Amino acid sequence: MTDSVILGIIPNYHFRFSIVDLTKTAKEIILLHELNSEMSVFLSKTLMGALFLAEMTKDQQRVSIQWKDDTNKSVLAYSNRYGVMKAVAYPGEFAVGDIRNEFILGQGIMKVIRWEMNADFYQSFTNLVEDTFEVNFLKYLTESDQVRAIVGMDVEPLKIDGNFRAKAIMFQALPEASEADFKYLNEKISPIINKESFWDLGFEEMRTELMITIESELVVLSTEEPEFLCDCSRYKVSEIIVSLGKKEAESILTDVGQIEITCEFCRKAYQYNQEDVAHLFKE
Repeated sequence: MTDSVILGIIPNYHFRFSIVDLTKTAKEIILLHELNSEMSVFLSKTLMGALFLAEMTKDQQRVSIQWKDDTNKSVLAYSNRYGVMKAVAYPGEFAVGDIRNEFILGQGIMKVIRWEMNADFYQSFTNLVEDTFEVNFLKYLTESDQVRAIVGMDVEPLKIDGNFRAKAIMFQALPEASEADFKYLNEKISPIINKESFWDLGFEEMRTELMITIESELVVLSTEEPEFLCDCSRYKVSEIIVSLGKKEAESILTDVGQIEITCEFCRKAYQYNQEDVAHLFKE
């Protein structure tokens, strides 16, 4: 069974909505990285948040969400508006000397980057508060994007028997939406997303339940099938080695005999011997 995300509008209230079932994609990434229950929930919610933000962007953009809390747990997730995704999560600090220490954020920060092909990226931040991912996600939307939204997420941690679930909904107020529209939908939707029985429903059943609750049609504009797809390549890894500099690369070759870099998202390993490295710095 494939994952699904639908994007649509609520004409009566000047809102747009998204409903996502990311169970298969999130589970694949969780198993790949052997995450515990706590980190599997964090990663799944961050993935769904990245997808929601990506649906608000242009066709060629993709969005990344990166955060690190006060206990050094961190997640990095990417998505475009079609649900092509990758993610990684770490339950604690990296070892001293790990190159990833140069790129990870300071504690208590969520960073969002909007990447556009052949153009400069745009990044924004929010400080994390001690609450759920959903609360911090809404805090980001309000502070950085000036967007009013209603967000609900449900992740059932991966069990020994293989059962797992990752679903979410987002209702975003368009500029024409009145404060009365937002208040009405928030009062109607909030009780529903706090019920376990709602998340037990199938995808279309969730949409039907929401329409009954708000007494309005949810008009579907597009449907996509999210998937985990890493875009790493030997060319990109070669650029990392070149960025180290010839002296550092040759030092690693002397000490180890080869340079091996493993993609943190898909775990694919790339090896470079002395001849490979010499060729990189000759180009």
